[in-house]
Amino acid sequence: MSLVSALRLGCLLVASLAIVPAVPDAAEFSAHMVLKDGLATTRGRVFIKGDKMRHEFLDAEGHTVTIVRRDKKLLWVLLPQERTYTEIPLRLSTRLPGQFLHLPPEALHRRKVGQETVAGLEAEKYEVLLPGGERGSLKQFFWVSPKLGWPVKMSCPEKQIVVEYQDIREEPPPDRLFELPPGYRRQGPP
Repeated sequence: MSLVSALRLGCLLVASLAIVPAVPDAAEFSAHMVLKDGLATTRGRVFIKGDKMRHEFLDAEGHTVTIVRRDKKLLWVLLPQERTYTEIPLRLSTRLPGQFLHLPPEALHRRKVGQETVAGLEAEKYEVLLPGGERGSLKQFFWVSPKLGWPVKMSCPEKQIVVEYQDIREEPPPDRLFELPPGYRRQGPP
C-alpha cells in the first residue's frame, strides 16, 4: 500500500473524531475493527492503552499500521512491507484517523438518543451534528461504552460509513505495540 493510500484511509473518517473530550487514561483494550464504506468492507485491529492507540489493517494494497502517541505528540504511519514510516506532529488541532473512534470536538450538537448493546457491551447511543455535509451539517451516530469509557461504533448514514469494534478484549495491550519497530526508515510526508 502506498503511503498516500494509507493516509487517505486514515483520513477517510476525519469527521469521526473525539467523542469524549479527552482520552480516558483507564481505557485498555484491543478489538477487531470493521469499516464499511458503501459496499466495501475493510477489516483491521485496534489497540488502546490510555493515551496510546494503534490500528492495523490489510487491504488490496498492503498492510498499514497507524500509531498515535499523545504523550510524544506524534502520529506514525508504518508500511511494514517497505519497512518505512512517516512521522506526523500531533497538535491539539490534529484530527486523528477515523478508525480511532472519538466524538468530534467541533460538533454543533450532541444528544443521547438511546441505549443499545454493541459487541456485548452496553452502549449509550448519541446523535451528533457536525459542520459540513450536503445540507450544511452532517449527522453521525456514536455508541459509547461507559464500561470502557470509549466509543465502540460510529455510523454516518449520509456517507454510508460504519465503523464498529468487535471481539473486544478488555486487557492491556503490550507496550511494544506502541513503539516504532527497529530497522524502519523514516520517510517525509506525502
